[in-house]
Amino acid sequence: MADIDENKKVMVRKASDNEYLHKDFHLSMNILMDYIYHRFGKEQLVRYLQQYAEAYYKPLREELKKGNMDALLAYMKDKYEKEKWEVTFFADTGGIKMVQTACPAITRIKKTGGEPCAHYKESYHTIYTTLCEGTPFEYTLEQFDEETGACTQLFRRKEVAK
Repeated sequence: MADIDENKKVMVRKASDNEYLHKDFHLSMNILMDYIYHRFGKEQLVRYLQQYAEAYYKPLREELKKGNMDALLAYMKDKYEKEKWEVTFFADTGGIKMVQTACPAITRIKKTGGEPCAHYKESYHTIYTTLCEGTPFEYTLEQFDEETGACTQLFRRKEVAK
């Protein structure tokens, strides 16, 4: 082993030392959605988003199957906190209501000169509807502004929703 040069400084960093940022994920996801939509149509775009949700959200979905709404609320709060995005949450035993004045992804896409996919709203509707399938919960995208992504989302226990 070589001698350590005492005049050199070594910086040690871990990925966990870095601030969570995935703004470019929004851009690449939008490009992918637009590609699928223009090449294969809306039906295949929806199918892709369903497959994405089934794979990515599998651990959260397992918690929802157990009726653990707290896991969903914790996930959503953590997600938007990491995004540094203001969302208002209303939660009780019957469900969770989320209100946002704009979508972080749509805001990022437009800020970089892009245009959101014509069916960007499916990234909410399809993904969260799929997340709730086979669980005691259902998802409703109550309101969605195509221009800004401002929306109201509801996750409700099915027996309360009736």
